[in-house]
Amino acid sequence: MLSGIKILFAVLLTREAIAEKIKQYISCADCEVKVLSIHIPFRYDISDFTSVELTPRDSKAFGRKLFTAYFSNNEGKNFIGTVFAYVDKNVMVLVAKERLPRGAIISPENFDVRWMSITLVPQDFIPAQELENEEFGKPMKLKVPVGSGEILRRTHIEENYAVKKGDKIKLVLSNGNIYLEFPAIALSNAKEGEIVKVRNLSSNKVVYGIAHEGKVVRIDNGRNSSTVTRRSELKGKEE
Repeated sequence: MLSGIKILFAVLLTREAIAEKIKQYISCADCEVKVLSIHIPFRYDISDFTSVELTPRDSKAFGRKLFTAYFSNNEGKNFIGTVFAYVDKNVMVLVAKERLPRGAIISPENFDVRWMSITLVPQDFIPAQELENEEFGKPMKLKVPVGSGEILRRTHIEENYAVKKGDKIKLVLSNGNIYLEFPAIALSNAKEGEIVKVRNLSSNKVVYGIAHEGKVVRIDNGRNSSTVTRRSELKGKEE
């Protein structure tokens, strides 16, 4: 069975109809799709067909895309061809008004908002809506300088880790009425709520827990030990 999207028409195929169906196929109604070329069997024209099934031949979401096309006419005959299209989308990016130094806490006032083609911006760009929306969390801090006119990217932002590799942390074990604390060293980075690997300095065992603010890692045997430990490594960590 062929995979893809089947396009059925009561009358004849058109470039515009194929472009609209490509939008449906990639689930991007606000994308701009331009059909660059249609290669069909010799002596036939697009108007000779009433349906086509498209299967992408690349994994790119945007830019130039090539589809294998399975054409059918009103007599039920099938023909194989190709459709070459260009898929684009405009996105709002943040462009620095002036040079921003390393360590700066950024805000929307530091940037101009511009619409640009998604094919021309870095893959890890930060959408303008994210910086302006307070629901996204804590203020963003630059880990590298950002030049004037440069597009803000995620690689510019200092990761907001609750626990960093090498941190001396407090390992907390809670199980019912039992509450124990151990000194430990973080062996990986983790944001709040993420799983982190640590070494219990009391037992020298490597265990896994949930990172919290204040350099605290918690292990609750009653609820999440099965999801944050590996091969029962928590057993005997207090031994």
